[in-house]
Amino acid sequence: MGEINPTLMGALLIGYVALQIGIGIYVARGVKSETDYFLAGRNLGIIPIALSIFATWFGAETVMGSSAAIAEGGLAGARAEPFGYALALVLMALLIAGAFRARGYITIADFFRERYGPRAEVLASVLSVIVSVIWASAQLLAFAVILKTTFDVPQTVTLIVATLIVVFYTSFSGLLGDIVTDMIQGAVLLIGLFLLFGAVTNAFGGFGPMLSAIKPHQLNLIGPDETWLSRIDAWAIPILGSLIAQEAISRILAARNPQLARTATIAAAGLYLAVGMIPVIIGLAGVHLAIAGATGDDFLPTLAQELLPPFAAVIFLGALLSAILSTVDSNLLSISSFVSVNILSKRHARTDANGRLLMARATTVFAGVVAALLAASGQSIYELIALTSVFGQAGILVAVLIGMNSKFGGPKAALAGMVACVGANIFTYVVWPLAEMANGGIRAGAGFAKIIAGEAPVFEGGFLLSLLVSLIAYSAGAWFDRRARAISGLAV
Repeated sequence: MGEINPTLMGALLIGYVALQIGIGIYVARGVKSETDYFLAGRNLGIIPIALSIFATWFGAETVMGSSAAIAEGGLAGARAEPFGYALALVLMALLIAGAFRARGYITIADFFRERYGPRAEVLASVLSVIVSVIWASAQLLAFAVILKTTFDVPQTVTLIVATLIVVFYTSFSGLLGDIVTDMIQGAVLLIGLFLLFGAVTNAFGGFGPMLSAIKPHQLNLIGPDETWLSRIDAWAIPILGSLIAQEAISRILAARNPQLARTATIAAAGLYLAVGMIPVIIGLAGVHLAIAGATGDDFLPTLAQELLPPFAAVIFLGALLSAILSTVDSNLLSISSFVSVNILSKRHARTDANGRLLMARATTVFAGVVAALLAASGQSIYELIALTSVFGQAGILVAVLIGMNSKFGGPKAALAGMVACVGANIFTYVVWPLAEMANGGIRAGAGFAKIIAGEAPVFEGGFLLSLLVSLIAYSAGAWFDRRARAISGLAV
């Protein structure tokens, strides 16, 4: 990014990271219990919750991925960012936020324990942990790649450094430190985006000429040759698949009261939509600058390198690191909460307050190590995000929405819905693509490589299928639940 003095770059990054660690250690002084650690004492107001939800969801894939996709395919290339995810937050506020906060949960799996029993609690936790681990791995790898590029050292070293940094301050301070650092990281991210937005505007000679460069066909939300099924599926994945994301729900559960939880979530949706339009406009207009190398995931970094002066480029680099940090620390806390509270529930129940806090911190470290090991397996981890963003999520969503609003279904229904969803995901993302490639003469090993690389055939309407299968399986399980209760009643 420009001719940047390596010494200056190193000093700024070290100072920035040291600030994060210092905040973690300082905030840790007030963490006395598990509730303090995971939910910041349930004493947060609208501003910190809204800013933290925004910073957590506005990750590196939002900043870099959406602008690249929009530059390539117009608005149809990245409907999820920011439109789909903003709508998801609005629905989360209306359907989930107040009810979950009123019930005093720590994780979404607590709802499953209360409504469906311990086996459903564990399965929901395991599925959620898988998603969060993959996301944390991708973010750690992105962090490591940026450090490697900046300092020209082996990626293994930068991955270890990145993991140690995030794990250290997250394990100390918990959610409160996470939220405080989110606010700092969000501010740096905004500064970096505005600097690049200003540079792109200047390159066109003003805001008006920049908007004039955008072609009408770029504003079409419907992709070429797109069927109605794939269109609905493209919107359903971010809107419905994200409704039960623990990373956002943990902040909602930290609110002082249910009404505040709803209001803060709606405010986060508005902020996410407003700020998310910056990379959208950069993507729509920036592609017409025709800068060499500004393609794919390199689109935004290349624009920054060509258009920003060296010091501003350093700030933009800090913005990318901020986007990564604010996401990965939330992932680690989510994993830790599911493991210590729900998966290890028996040990959790017989442990005192100090022991629970120690277990929470230990599982955070464990989560960071697992995520780092997965990240070290290779850069194909980025492609796995597409699968894990919906893996098992339709089954969890069906059980939550039905279970919150009716007495229909019990333990068998929830378990059946989640297991069926996983089966549907495996079919649409693995079995069907392998079969299609086998028909074309591609062997299974090469087929798996293409799936991981994101080059396999795509099953149209995969998420909608998983929703339908989950709903049918839940209903069938509810029938067995009802039948079992009837038989039990007759036996008595």
